[in-house]
Amino acid sequence: MSQASLPIFDFSPFVGQSGRYVALIKQFAAAEPFRSATVDELLLDDDFHRRPLRPEDFDFLKFMKPVREHNVSRLPALASGRTLMSIYELDIARAPSSGEPADWQRFTDFYREDTRELGAQIAPFLEAYSFEYLTKDVVTSESVDATSARVTRIVDEELAFWSATFERLLRNDYLEEGLRFIMVQRWALAVSKRRALARAAASGFFDMLPPDERPSLHREVPDDTLLERVAAASGITRRQHAYWQFYLPTSTAKCNLLYALARRPDRAFGLVGAAFAAEAEWLAFGLALERACAHLQTPGRGPAQASALKTALEQRAARALRRVAENFGAAAHAQYVQGLVAGERLAGRSRWDLGEQLRWLSSIRDYVAFAHRISSRIDAECPGIDRETFVEPHEMCSTTHVHNDHRLVTIEEGDMLFWGNVGMQLAMHKGDMVLIPDGRLHGSTVVSNECTYHQPIIPDEWVEALVAGLDEPAAASA
Repeated sequence: MSQASLPIFDFSPFVGQSGRYVALIKQFAAAEPFRSATVDELLLDDDFHRRPLRPEDFDFLKFMKPVREHNVSRLPALASGRTLMSIYELDIARAPSSGEPADWQRFTDFYREDTRELGAQIAPFLEAYSFEYLTKDVVTSESVDATSARVTRIVDEELAFWSATFERLLRNDYLEEGLRFIMVQRWALAVSKRRALARAAASGFFDMLPPDERPSLHREVPDDTLLERVAAASGITRRQHAYWQFYLPTSTAKCNLLYALARRPDRAFGLVGAAFAAEAEWLAFGLALERACAHLQTPGRGPAQASALKTALEQRAARALRRVAENFGAAAHAQYVQGLVAGERLAGRSRWDLGEQLRWLSSIRDYVAFAHRISSRIDAECPGIDRETFVEPHEMCSTTHVHNDHRLVTIEEGDMLFWGNVGMQLAMHKGDMVLIPDGRLHGSTVVSNECTYHQPIIPDEWVEALVAGLDEPAAASA
């Protein structure tokens, strides 16, 4: 393989070594800041130094086969993403919340040297594990025009996604709640993306480009004032990382990709490409919010202005790539292409992940009905279906997580609060049940003295047949 086509992320050097790294991850996750959440920690009260990782999951996660396109929403991706972000942000200085001894203890616990040393050992393994699929099998010899056209494609595909998403949220009477979840993914995590790029810029990563040709997440669109208004209207007003439990795996992955590239000067050209992809996503999100939330701002841009912004971004990305190729050769060109393709691929998986989460949340009553239909089918056809049973005490809290299969939650005895969004509380009592699709983020708290519940594991085809009809009314009326 030529130098120009070496992938930025490659898991092959770690094959056969997963056991060693899992042992290190367990040590890292055993630190006090990373323990599982308690009942009062659904939101983290502006505590940057608290990151519930569900360390108990590392007892069975093996990290032997790296993340692939089809499983970006599953538990290994969620766990590795949370761990990576925690590692990266051990280098971010955040003062203690106050001068009280307890706040000082949280501050010093988070930045302990032994934790930082463990993180430094783990990060390359988790980066290769999480991101190999993004830069594998990339045709790095494509032309400047073909590569820069990817930027426009990201904007167009994002805009189409947001149009369809907002239509579904309106149709399901879930716009306010949906915007709340969306702002957690996009606005609450913008700080981390901007910090990754700012630190890289301060370290000279973008010095090969004139200032007006560099990628940025601080441009006119989206306007931070509009974002702040939408976030405030949605109730998303706390500081990072108060909403830690509600970040989707692909949302943390987008931050982590920028952090990973920004930590290595030899990957500076890859960071430039990935940053242009991130800027394309950011532009599209701003344009979509202007349309969806016009009541919160002055009139948004018309189609001609939006098209001009998109064209200007593509032209800037093309100028940057030409400069990189002319001044630094084929290897730098190839790395830029890999970075942009990685950002494009991850943007696509993030749209899917967010879209599926919002489909589930906005149709939760349907998924309650689906659960009852599936339960009846189990009784009739598969009484011995695989299931897990849990008996949990009062105030037992399940840090948000995902499953690698479709499951029912069925309450045999007791009471539970179930959620998948900020502010959501689905009360569940004896006989109640809900369907949780593969990869959907959720958590729960026991509110009775004890709760016994079951989780039957449901075949794909059973769920697909039910979910297929969710959008049929919209299709029929189109």
